[in-house]
Amino acid sequence: MARITRARMNAEADYFANVAAARSDAAAEDGERVAADPTRSDHTRACAGCAAEIARGHASEYREIAASLRAGEIPDNLDLS
Repeated sequence: MARITRARMNAEADYFANVAAARSDAAAEDGERVAADPTRSDHTRACAGCAAEIARGHASEYREIAASLRAGEIPDNLDLS
C-alpha cells in the first residue's frame, strides 16, 4: 500500500470540508425549503424533509472526515487509493 503524504491528506481534507460538505449543506437547504412549501404534496414534503436530514448527516460526516485527515488519521471507511 502506498503511503499517503501529508499534503495529499490536507488536500483531501479541504475537498471534504469545502466541497463535499458544502454540496450536502446546499442539498439540505433545498430539501428544507421544499419540505416547508405548502404548495407541495404531503408526500413530497415528507420526502424532502427526510432527504434534508440525510444531507445534513452527510455534511457532518464529511466535516468529521476532514478533521481526521487534518489530524493525520485516515478513517477506516475512507479509501484514498
